[in-house]
Amino acid sequence: MTKKDKRLFSFQDIFIGLLFLVFSISYCQESTKIDSLKRLIEKYKSNQKNTLLDSSKVILFNQLSEAYIESNPIEASKFAMEALALSNKIHYKNGSLMSFSIIGRINNNTGDFTIAIENINKVLAQKETIKNKTFLGDNHFYLAQSYLFLNNFPEALKNLNTALQLFEKLNDKLRIARIYNNIAILYGKQDRYDKELSYYNLALATIKNENSKKANRLKDIINSNIALIYNDKGEHDKALKILLNSYINRDKNSNPNNYALICRSLGSTYLSLKNYDKAIEFFEKSLKIYSETGNKSGLGDVYRELGKVYFQKKNNQKAIELTEKGLSFSSQIGELESIKFGHENLAKIYSQSGNYKKAFENQLLYKKYSDSMFNGEINNKMNQLQMNFEFERKQEMLQLEQKQKDEKQVNEAKKQKILFSIIALSLFFVSILAVGIYVNLKQHQKQKRIVEKQKEVIQNSLTEKETLLREIHHRVKNNLQIISSLLNMQSHDIDDEKILATIQEGQSRVQAMSLIHQNLYQSEHVNKVDVENYLKELAAYLSKMYRGDSDEILVAINTKGLQFDFDTAIPLGLIVNELVSNAYKHAFKDSIKGNIWIEIQALNDVDYELKVSNNGNKLPLDFDIAKSKSLGLKLVTILSKQLRGSFKNETTNSKTVCVVVFKDLKAFQSLEV
Repeated sequence: MTKKDKRLFSFQDIFIGLLFLVFSISYCQESTKIDSLKRLIEKYKSNQKNTLLDSSKVILFNQLSEAYIESNPIEASKFAMEALALSNKIHYKNGSLMSFSIIGRINNNTGDFTIAIENINKVLAQKETIKNKTFLGDNHFYLAQSYLFLNNFPEALKNLNTALQLFEKLNDKLRIARIYNNIAILYGKQDRYDKELSYYNLALATIKNENSKKANRLKDIINSNIALIYNDKGEHDKALKILLNSYINRDKNSNPNNYALICRSLGSTYLSLKNYDKAIEFFEKSLKIYSETGNKSGLGDVYRELGKVYFQKKNNQKAIELTEKGLSFSSQIGELESIKFGHENLAKIYSQSGNYKKAFENQLLYKKYSDSMFNGEINNKMNQLQMNFEFERKQEMLQLEQKQKDEKQVNEAKKQKILFSIIALSLFFVSILAVGIYVNLKQHQKQKRIVEKQKEVIQNSLTEKETLLREIHHRVKNNLQIISSLLNMQSHDIDDEKILATIQEGQSRVQAMSLIHQNLYQSEHVNKVDVENYLKELAAYLSKMYRGDSDEILVAINTKGLQFDFDTAIPLGLIVNELVSNAYKHAFKDSIKGNIWIEIQALNDVDYELKVSNNGNKLPLDFDIAKSKSLGLKLVTILSKQLRGSFKNETTNSKTVCVVVFKDLKAFQSLEV
């Protein structure tokens, strides 16, 4: 589909390849490239003293195979196999990979999609060693095409997204647009027309300012695909105008399969307009090209469409003959969508002919293939793949931003390190000076002034350190607020309630950690968190998130003036966040009014007990925390263990109570010492 990128090969191969290019240009223009390459091969074969490197011969065979790939698949396959045989003989890995890639593309064009997948996977099995990202992306694209024809939508989408990521990094707009076009086709096969049209428009927007021959050919293909949507919507005149424009302005030297596709689309449009003579004329043009290129997929589709023409002309015998011929081609290559439509057409034809048994049999087969293509599991898998892809792209952007921030922080840390070194060095010399003065000077007054000076320096150092700690807490709080804002912005574009709930849960966890740093920043003691004040702010935030301005659910907090250090406060805050969030989401899911109680009491100097209770909906009698699939409850269990404690739930007649027994980590660690 695209020219070979020379960067796949060594510098020596590139140099020799360029010599071939110059040599071929000296013979003729691009229109006679095949003749030039064939002359080079004949010259190589006839020269017994030929000094051409074997690896360069492989490149030459692969170039000739690529030149034939669209017009003569038999010749293309012959030269690719010669290149592969020579590559294996001389153990030329890059040559083998290029040959497998070309053979896979030939299989795609002839409709042998399973074989295409097998050959392209031989290339991608070595993907870790392939440095040429364009070559790698192209092969993911070719693999996606094979899966797309076989209606394996999840695998097709996965490989298209992989190729898209590679080409986005290379800013290759033409290849990006080509991928968007295939994603549109994928959604069109699933009758998801809104998504299909949006990706076609995205493809056109991507190459809007590109005016190369390849770009213009791709624009014609995309516009032809859009025309088929207009056909499906019954706007046949609008579709015909677009297709005739592509047909008239086509590049005669372009891909013959693309030209055949335009002819087929025109035939389908004329069929919809009941202009049967024109429909037959363009279908036969398309058949001629597909026969020459050996494209079984195209032959299957066109024979089936011709069958529809004769069905509408009431010639049922010929309609059956042509439709079954098309079905035979589609069955050979396992193209499910075409097989499905073939059986649908046969059911209609046999029904009109009065052969109701055959009609019923074909209707059952149509339903069987239709059900295999469209099911919720496939849609869910595709949606998950697309969500993962979008998430990874956003993660890359965030990682880039974070990298820039980290570099800035590293520079600031270096400055701070120098400052600390100066302070430490200064303290060291002051200490030496103080000892010297103490030993050598007996005058009490001088000794007192020296000690006071030392205290002043130390106090200044401590003040600077405390200020630095406050600044660190302030910056961490700001960074967490940025993350929370990003999650909030992301949630605006999401309609799926489950995904939105997941993002809100993540946002509440970030907010729980942010409030800890805010309390430390504002506290008189930078290493102690006022638990009651912190929990009030957290509860207010969760109430706002889940119930808006409603105050029908009352939250009571009793912590008896407790304070914890940072290491204990963070997991404790996350535990409370999960338990209170669960109460809002599940206990009060169908209730307007209710109460939530949060209580922490000391069991001794080290152990504490947290109780989060509510009087909403009760947990099921057989509820088992250990078997729960809830991420929130799993997180509570993990955090409880982190605090050297345990988590359990109790259900009374009036309340559901979650109990977490935990340790003050700082007090516990002091006992261990």
